[in-house]
Amino acid sequence: MSAELAVVIPTHQRRELLLRVLAAVAAQTLPPTRFQVVVVCDGCSDGSPEAARQAAAPGGAAAGLDLTVMEQPNSGAATARNRGAAACDAPLLLFIDDDMIAAPDLAEAHLTHHRSRPGSVVLGAMPVHPDSPPGYLTEGLRRWADRRHALLSDPARPVPTDEVLTGQMSMSRETFHRLGGFDVRFTAGGTFGGEDIEFGWRTRRLGIPVVYEPRAVTRQIYRKTFRALCRNIRDAGAADALMAAKHPEIRAELPLGQVETLSAWRRRTHQATRRAPRLTALALAPALAALEAAARLGLGGDLWEKLHGVARAHLYARGMQDAAVEAAALAAAASGSRTA
Repeated sequence: MSAELAVVIPTHQRRELLLRVLAAVAAQTLPPTRFQVVVVCDGCSDGSPEAARQAAAPGGAAAGLDLTVMEQPNSGAATARNRGAAACDAPLLLFIDDDMIAAPDLAEAHLTHHRSRPGSVVLGAMPVHPDSPPGYLTEGLRRWADRRHALLSDPARPVPTDEVLTGQMSMSRETFHRLGGFDVRFTAGGTFGGEDIEFGWRTRRLGIPVVYEPRAVTRQIYRKTFRALCRNIRDAGAADALMAAKHPEIRAELPLGQVETLSAWRRRTHQATRRAPRLTALALAPALAALEAAARLGLGGDLWEKLHGVARAHLYARGMQDAAVEAAALAAAASGSRTA
């Protein structure tokens, strides 16, 4: 029997989490002959490729999976997903992240939805896994996941572009190719953010339905360090600036177009960073150090969440600055090549 669905999982330096993800995928109610799995190891030096292959071997935690493991230099999640999609031949593609633990009926839920509504892009629920460590970072993510579920569950509201996320997303192979896959510029070199939201924007422009299937569930094990999160937020600011340059009409839907809706402290922090990034970074250094310590200790509460919001506003604005500097350098290089 040919596979009806392919599960594509990009991964980077998360061997132990990847093994848990594969074990959950192997435990699907859908028979393993009806789906295939492609893992794309993006610049992994932690033994992820070998561990994944061993897990799918007889006696392994994911034994029985039709598993393909690919390796590439650290090129980013968008490149990894595109390569994974190209390596399989199933008519449906299901993308999940390498920290998403699939519910046993995840694959069946996506297949069932596509049978009833073919041609759509399907998003699922992504609550926080109970194994995520305690602290304000996990608390914030849990509240975000609850808000997202409530928002997307309202049939009267269209799915916002910034909720089209590859943590869990499925579509037909035909739809994926019609959209041209993910724009690899957004995660080039292993940077973070924007490729899925930009994909969602192109989906909307082509009139392809984006729908929410709450019965399709993956639970995220959130073990990101505060420093890694800081890099991600800064990358996201740069990615949004690139997206606004590529699609000017999307600007109002991105955080960079909604500064006036921020709380007073976050708005002031954002504006101060845009005016004097280095001075603002120096002023906020003690706050960032305190947030890092609180994250390590698993501290929670409103105070840390509010301080975290201020830090996010600063880091996002720094990312926007990064994008502006890079754009200016590229423009200067292009001008120099034309006059040479």
